[in-house]
Amino acid sequence: MNMKFFFWMGMLLTATGLVSCGGSAVQEKETPADSQMVAEHVDPSTRFPQQLVETHTLQDEAQFEANALQSAEETIALANLAIRKTTKPEVKTIAQNILQEHQQLYRDFQKLPHHGAGDTTRKFTDGRREELEKLNGTDFNRQWVEKMVTWNAAIISRYETAAGALKDKGTKELVNKALPILKIHQQQLETCRTKLQ
Repeated sequence: MNMKFFFWMGMLLTATGLVSCGGSAVQEKETPADSQMVAEHVDPSTRFPQQLVETHTLQDEAQFEANALQSAEETIALANLAIRKTTKPEVKTIAQNILQEHQQLYRDFQKLPHHGAGDTTRKFTDGRREELEKLNGTDFNRQWVEKMVTWNAAIISRYETAAGALKDKGTKELVNKALPILKIHQQQLETCRTKLQ
């Protein structure tokens, strides 16, 4: 009798241990509510990566267009300032060329589909135009050309960076069309700077 007692006690303890350690053959099914809870904690960037990438690209391109419009506005203002104040025919000629090209560039950027979607709070001006307003004669000529060499080089750098990153066909074509013209302006400005020194 004692042997039978210990035998059945051993079987009972073994069965209890299997259940308590998850050894039961019956597994709990995941409920829809459990699935929903897991889904809600999944990083969204792993669920819809393509949509997020496209949205991010759209925002970047809209911001580039907004920045390009503002830099074109400032360039137009700087060119008009030189046309009004310079005493050197070569400076006036360069300013007129820059004015004409950037007015067209401004109009072209306004036609793009993302126009108006970017942040326009950033102003592409460093305050130098206000300083140039106070100068006259030789001082103005030299300082204006110096300012434009730096300013135009910065625009070229932004356009070259954008040309390799933009996805929108229209924006990319406009940037690639503008770059050679901007580089011609840069050569003219640097040549003029050398002559004025």
